[in-house]
Amino acid sequence: MIRFLIIFLCLSLPVAAQPKYLSPSDIVSSADGSTLYIACATANRIQVFDVNSEKVTAQIAADGIREITLSHDGRLLYGLCGESRGRLIEIDTETGKILRNLSAGHTPMAPVLSDDGKTLFYCNRFSRADEPNVHALDIHTGQIRVSARAIREPVTMQLSKDGAFLWVVNHLPLMQANLEYVFTSLHVYRAEDLTSVAQLDMPPGSFAIRDSALSKDGRHLYVSHTIGRFTVPTTHLDRGWINTSGVSIFDTVEKRYLNTVLLDDTMQGAANPWGLTVTEDDAWIGVNASGTHEVVFVDVKEMFQRIENAPKPEEIINDLRFLYGAKTRVKLEGEGARAILAKGPFIYVPMYFSDTVNVIEMWDDGPGEAFPLPLGEPVEPDGVRAGEMAFNDATFCFQNWQSCASCHPDVRSDGTNWDLLNDGIGNPKQSRSLLYTHRTSPVMITGIRASAEIAVEKGFSHIQFHEVTQERNESVNLYLKSLEPIPSPYLTKDGALTESAQRGQILFNGKAGCVQCHMPPYYGDRSKHRFGLGSDEDRDQEFATPILIECWRTAPYMYDGRALSILDVITTDNINNVHGNTKDLTPQEAADLAEFVNSL
Repeated sequence: MIRFLIIFLCLSLPVAAQPKYLSPSDIVSSADGSTLYIACATANRIQVFDVNSEKVTAQIAADGIREITLSHDGRLLYGLCGESRGRLIEIDTETGKILRNLSAGHTPMAPVLSDDGKTLFYCNRFSRADEPNVHALDIHTGQIRVSARAIREPVTMQLSKDGAFLWVVNHLPLMQANLEYVFTSLHVYRAEDLTSVAQLDMPPGSFAIRDSALSKDGRHLYVSHTIGRFTVPTTHLDRGWINTSGVSIFDTVEKRYLNTVLLDDTMQGAANPWGLTVTEDDAWIGVNASGTHEVVFVDVKEMFQRIENAPKPEEIINDLRFLYGAKTRVKLEGEGARAILAKGPFIYVPMYFSDTVNVIEMWDDGPGEAFPLPLGEPVEPDGVRAGEMAFNDATFCFQNWQSCASCHPDVRSDGTNWDLLNDGIGNPKQSRSLLYTHRTSPVMITGIRASAEIAVEKGFSHIQFHEVTQERNESVNLYLKSLEPIPSPYLTKDGALTESAQRGQILFNGKAGCVQCHMPPYYGDRSKHRFGLGSDEDRDQEFATPILIECWRTAPYMYDGRALSILDVITTDNINNVHGNTKDLTPQEAADLAEFVNSL
């Protein structure tokens, strides 16, 4: 077994001052495995790591870098950067110089290079509902050759082994949240022209998709995600029946869903599944349990044998014992396991919060232990960083089933309803974005918590069933207070309102009367109102006024998620005309008003 020497590295940057944190978010390898390229999100650079010397040998400045991919000959590195004004950069790996810097839309993600090196596929996680968000870019011209539309927040893509089909998986559901089954989906496109070939459903309860990987033989697609048990009260945490972690399997030849296996154990969750990889011999799947700081390795042959022999295949998704003896959990050093890479006999896992990369050697009988290698000088986290770590840390939950981020991925909403027992049992309500919650109390859907500080404390005790220190609570509060909104994709390229939104703003402040409750700067009023729009026992319930900042990314709407769009809120779901004066709006006025609200 290769022994790794942990070397303390003191790096001096020629392009800028040493950043406070690196936050490694993605990793790729040269063909021979000798060089790793590691995207460091908050450091705005790519680290070039020599595997043999275990040293960072070069640094490439890349503002806003998030994800990367390498040309097959290793000469060019492609990076996707930024948010509202996203960029695609092309880098010469020998010189570290940026050769091209192309506009790539809002929050570009998931770069995939065709085998012939002529096409780069990527997606925009965020976009207008009427614009394409999956693209095929001609490498030679730097122009988008063809585009398509995925349903909502495409975040991970894989090209079939023969290069004929592109598999695109959506992060969150776009469904009415009060339906019996809520789930996200994936699309299969013909790679040549991005014509949709199939839309396949993920299993009920699936959301927070983070990564996918193809088997090396090209026969199967694996997708890592959380499974929310939305139909049961949160008192069932001790059974693993709030959030469980799974890998869904798809047959890429027949283009169909096969099954979903769980990564958790009966009394220990593997929360927040993130990066996913397949070893080069197709023997093992490796999945980061980001919330518990582990990699869960699954024996592929044994998994498929059990699926084939299962008396009730439909119950596998509910069986926490199914992979007993067929999976191995490897503890990592550090926190924030997101990206993961299998190369040769090694697994590489950059740790987002610890600025290290863990190395795991694979043996014939499975994985060895993890060895951490530093990517830079260690930095003690400040209060905000500590709060971000705690928000994503499932070890602060009873039996490690979930973290705050499980129901609030990226600190926003998850597109589902939850029965949190704040106002009784059997009446699930929307999971809300936490942006600006400390400035817009009361909080929770019914305003039952007088402040966000109280909600944070009660969240740990009543949802995660774990008592944390006051210092930990305060660090989470500091982190949430530090959040800032992302500019809306409904704005123009210059960040201004469109003409339609300008007309909508006039309606918002005038004829429709929305401003009476949704007042700037947060477009809320820190109050509760009774509109008679509730269902069943909630019919006459008071609800806290939600803020409208970033509502373009928080569908579905209304307290129970019955409305799929802001336009539905304005038209279909204001039946008594008390939730704003929208009954007499013309179709054009309603569209303009929705355009303005989506621009906030």
